[in-house]
Amino acid sequence: MVNWTQRFVTGLIGGPIVLYTIQNQLALCVLINVVLYLLHAEFQKLISNVLKHNCSDSDRWYVETMASSWFIRIPTHYFITISIMQSNPLSVHLHMVISIFFLLLVRLMNYLKISDFLKQNEKTISDKFPSHMVEKKIQMLTFFQMSADIVQFMLFVYPLNFVLIVFQFKQAQALNLIWLISAWQTDNGALFMGSMFGKTLFCPKISPNKTWEGVSGGIFLSVFSSLILSQTNFLSFITLGNLHTKHFLLISLIVSIASIFGDLIESFIKRVADVKDSGSLFPGHGGILDRLDSLCFSAPFVYLYIQMFMHDVLEEV
Repeated sequence: MVNWTQRFVTGLIGGPIVLYTIQNQLALCVLINVVLYLLHAEFQKLISNVLKHNCSDSDRWYVETMASSWFIRIPTHYFITISIMQSNPLSVHLHMVISIFFLLLVRLMNYLKISDFLKQNEKTISDKFPSHMVEKKIQMLTFFQMSADIVQFMLFVYPLNFVLIVFQFKQAQALNLIWLISAWQTDNGALFMGSMFGKTLFCPKISPNKTWEGVSGGIFLSVFSSLILSQTNFLSFITLGNLHTKHFLLISLIVSIASIFGDLIESFIKRVADVKDSGSLFPGHGGILDRLDSLCFSAPFVYLYIQMFMHDVLEEV
């Protein structure tokens, strides 16, 4: 059952904070770093659930050790922070590779630390399990965690650098505003229409509650909201510049479609982890991942559209 009161109150509190931060690149960078810090904890909890469901009790101590490593957050914060200093996409990609390299290096150091611990306690461990079997299991768990770290970085960290790079244009505030409102309205429209009129299932094997009626409602509300935004100036502090209505509508359509499939991917991750919501940080909304999946999956497509079709109307700072 959807608690619309909680959703409204949470949006009423969080909305002004986000609207303020999108006006300033540094403030937005700080907010993204805070969000990613919390996101990492949620994602690691999901991965730990997946591993625990597929590992024996004797392996869970290592799973918990991997999840509790805070050093793994450093490459993520480095990448997002360095993004505000870059205007060249190639430079951003280079820093991405560097960040992933250090991400895997941290995991490798964790593995070596645990491996040394096993050697020091080999006699105690070998009473229950052969040491070579324990070592092999830990290698497999480490490899799985490395793969999960790359997935987390590529799906939920890397896309957010685009909302910082876009500040190279004077209309950055307007572009980020369209992106945010389109993603959120897609979620709201899909949830409302799906809960009220949903009958035809969209992808029941992954998300049994999603319906085609909800998908259609999400796209409609997103595009309609962008149309209203393009025709009014109720946010006078946002510089819209000479952005044409067609750009508002096309960006909102792109965001809606990407958000729907992004939400489907996140639903699959939660289904594998056997949880309904990624967390409970936002009452009525769920966790950070539940709120961020649409934004992350749509950001690269918005930036691609900007690069391909909007260079003639955007002004560089």
